[in-house]
Amino acid sequence: MNGSTATGIEVADELLPAEYDRLISVNQLIHGEHNPRRVSPTKELRASVEQAGLQQPLIVRPDDEKDDLYHITDGWQRYQAATSCGWEVLPVRIFESPLAALEETETTSIVREWSTYEWAKYCQSVATELTADSQQDLIEQVTDQTTKSAGTVRRYLDVLSLPKEIHPLLIDGPEGHDRDWAALRNYNDQVRRYDGLPWTVAEYLARRQSGLDQDRIIGIAALAVEFTQSEDAIEFIDRASDHSSKPLDIVRKEVLLGQQHPRMLEVPRVVVSLDRAKKQAIMEYCRKNRRSLTDIVTETFESLAVDAEND
Repeated sequence: MNGSTATGIEVADELLPAEYDRLISVNQLIHGEHNPRRVSPTKELRASVEQAGLQQPLIVRPDDEKDDLYHITDGWQRYQAATSCGWEVLPVRIFESPLAALEETETTSIVREWSTYEWAKYCQSVATELTADSQQDLIEQVTDQTTKSAGTVRRYLDVLSLPKEIHPLLIDGPEGHDRDWAALRNYNDQVRRYDGLPWTVAEYLARRQSGLDQDRIIGIAALAVEFTQSEDAIEFIDRASDHSSKPLDIVRKEVLLGQQHPRMLEVPRVVVSLDRAKKQAIMEYCRKNRRSLTDIVTETFESLAVDAEND
């Protein structure tokens, strides 16, 4: 027996999960605002759908205004993989409220694959569907609805309260579009060179953001990624927050260089193009003389400073 819809489109039973509520046209399905995942499907998932079909139905909820529209709360990757394989209808389980759909998403999804950011978005979505008298009450309610501790939920909600422009900076945060990174480069033109903003640092910035304008907060985050030690990043956040009129680049130098920063000249990061022979000659010189490139550059600038002073 084949699954079918009111439109007469049939799908072989062996390609469908054992249990589902009904088949719905792909044109009636959209990415739900509460779906914690937005990643594209892997080649392996596409191949699996093409060969073996769908093992799990999508979790959806009806749109509040349009009767024939459903929001996908779980299964966005499966939706993309199936539609790329030519599927016109998909098996779904329908839940009448966003919160019920979210609860089922956590229960049935392979949650071990969720990133920290996806978990945070999930908890934030749950929070938006609850009514609470205080932030603490809200955190307790979200904790009751999920498998996360109150401390973790608080961290998630705090971090996601930061301006959305900061989210691509987070370790395992969203990829961000080119325009997002172009905007962040206005604060730090080297921002994409760094690994990312640790969640502990982002949480600390979130708790210090009161009284700071959004532009200052984004600038702090864009420069905080440069610090390899969380303790230094947190010191930078403290200084930048306590002295909100001081240029962030000056604050950064104070933390990086300590009390000696007025005497320090920060040399621009430059990549020099050399042919193979010249590059090899420099490396050989460093090896024979047991000197680093940093030492040579420092000596060159010190010599240049002396010549400039004499002129």
